[in-house]
Amino acid sequence: MGEKRPELPRGVTIRSHKTGETINITFTFKGVKCREPLSNIDVSPKNIKYAARLLGEIHNKIERGAFNYADQFPKSPRIKQFGNSQSKKTVKEYLDDYIELCKTRELSPSTITGYKKCARALASLHSFHVTELSAAIIKNWIQQQRTTLKTMRNRLSLLSSAIDEAVTDGLLPSNPVSLVSASRYRNEGITSESTYVVDPMSPFEVEAILKAAGNIQWENLFRFAVHTGMRGSELCALRWEDVDMINNTAHVQTASVEGITKGTKTKAGKRKVELDVDALRALKEQKPFSFIHSRFIFLDPKTGSPWANAESIRKKAWVPTLKKAGVRYRNTYQTRHTFATMHISKGANLFWLAGQMGHKGPEMLFRNYGSYLEQYDESRLLKKNNRD
Repeated sequence: MGEKRPELPRGVTIRSHKTGETINITFTFKGVKCREPLSNIDVSPKNIKYAARLLGEIHNKIERGAFNYADQFPKSPRIKQFGNSQSKKTVKEYLDDYIELCKTRELSPSTITGYKKCARALASLHSFHVTELSAAIIKNWIQQQRTTLKTMRNRLSLLSSAIDEAVTDGLLPSNPVSLVSASRYRNEGITSESTYVVDPMSPFEVEAILKAAGNIQWENLFRFAVHTGMRGSELCALRWEDVDMINNTAHVQTASVEGITKGTKTKAGKRKVELDVDALRALKEQKPFSFIHSRFIFLDPKTGSPWANAESIRKKAWVPTLKKAGVRYRNTYQTRHTFATMHISKGANLFWLAGQMGHKGPEMLFRNYGSYLEQYDESRLLKKNNRD
């Protein structure tokens, strides 16, 4: 006996004919019941699920008034009934639609934010009608870029996913983005190394920043950041219940991104951070402001609510404080680098330090702070020779 076929989703049917079977989808458009075959795919559980998703997307487009029959089914006889003009959708519109689709799939806010940044970086391609997009145009775009290979690939990955929808809509026979390799056509003069620089604050700069903080809650936040090495998103989500005042530790379990609390960036990110005298001082001085009023430790003084994200801290508190202190600008992540280099200069055990920062092992420390480790070793060797 043949394998029993699972129950078909509503609107999806299987039609048998002389040459085999075809998946059909049924929907109502402009008061007309429409049935369209998906003749380019085999009948399988996987493709039945695909047909159900496609039907859901069609229903969504119909509700939004964005459905064009010719786009979706360019060879359908019903085009004559509904009009045979294909929509003039641009690359930007497909990028926007894809990001909206990702939102409905409930991808993380940080992922959506990253996609939006990639989409903005593709601005020179936005105005192209999607049917005009070609491998030659993508090749030319690659050659004009001045970013790292990794960044370029991230942007092309988003573009490729968006243009896949145009292929599904029948506007393109194949995806031109998939025909081009970024590594092959990139400008040879561009280095593959990241332009990000580890640029920690000196002890004098840290002192100046803390003195210039315009609010005691800002000062507490900055002091705690420098002396724990926590990420900004982790600081935003840190709660009083996460702190163990008996053992002087803080249990990092969550992070706040775009105002949404979620798990830490990595599995290793879930950790217990040892609190030194300065970190404990920051908590003690912060207690009157948030212990009774909120579960969260660090609050935005202007709203009385937890900080939404690290970017909010940067704009509202960090930038004005650095200006007032006369300290050269660095982003807030440099407090984390300051923590690392401060402990490296003291000869801290690298496995311990990696654990404090939420790394799997010391490899990341060597990658980011190799020059500081070399300087420390040279300084220690010099001191030893002087003693000898």
